[in-house]
Amino acid sequence: MSSLFIIGNGFDIAHEIPSKYSDFRKYIVKNYPEALQNKDKKVYLEDFVDDSFEELAAEFLLAAMDRIQGENWENFEDGLAHITVDEKFPEPNHKQDETDEEDNALMRNYLLYVDMLTNGVIICAEIWQDFFQDWIREVQIPIKTSNYFPRSGLKEIFKSKDNIFLTFNYTKTLEKIYGVKNVTHIHNYVGQKLVFGHGEDSVSYGENGLLISSFLDDMLMTLKKDTDVPMIKNKKFFKKLSKDIDKVYSYGFSYGKVDSVYIKRIVQSISPDAVWLFTTYEAQDREALRIKKTKLRNYGFKGTFDVYEG
Repeated sequence: MSSLFIIGNGFDIAHEIPSKYSDFRKYIVKNYPEALQNKDKKVYLEDFVDDSFEELAAEFLLAAMDRIQGENWENFEDGLAHITVDEKFPEPNHKQDETDEEDNALMRNYLLYVDMLTNGVIICAEIWQDFFQDWIREVQIPIKTSNYFPRSGLKEIFKSKDNIFLTFNYTKTLEKIYGVKNVTHIHNYVGQKLVFGHGEDSVSYGENGLLISSFLDDMLMTLKKDTDVPMIKNKKFFKKLSKDIDKVYSYGFSYGKVDSVYIKRIVQSISPDAVWLFTTYEAQDREALRIKKTKLRNYGFKGTFDVYEG
């Protein structure tokens, strides 16, 4: 029999690695301090010049992050399907005594202007991937130079050659700190194009006053996490899953909706009598643990739950 380990961001946090959602925000503020001051200011076409796209991308990112409810990566990814940026767009320039014809002409010009603005916003959203990759590289440096230390209890659990490791983290903490080999990074790792985003199949930016823009719908869909490619790319990992797996050790994983496709596949593949274990630290938050267990039951897990010292 063998064990499967599912590793989430809580694993890095437990090793005091600054990989929280709030740490990413601090990174953006540190590198683009003016973006923090300007995140709620209006933008105009003249702001979109070649040498300022990164600054504007940081503005839009901070504005989006500060409107998302919750402090976890799960909240950020889910929130990407509902972010709003039109608060930063200028308002229509109406005149008090304008005729219907003048009003229609003003609105046509305004909508054309806004559509041109949204093209710039889409470019800014694409730059977020660069921000994320640069930040992960920075987080990885002290991991690579052994600035963090393993936990003795985990070293003992990890040492079996029959263990299988699936991590949702972009860092190589398992490899560098514990010497674990053959780790599957389902969403890629530092140095590669990182996979993140929301899990909605269709999104609509909706209506804000007189502004309805299909361009912003397109932007939201560019922020969708592609889970199909990771499933195909990592087919060798999923083929390893079998009824011989009778223990699943979960560590710091949130079980967000967008990642449910992977967990459902795992549940279908392992022993129906498997034990799904959570760390004693996670078990302290009884409500959060209850939600995770409920999700697993909804995914078809029939086994039992337990805790382990992580």
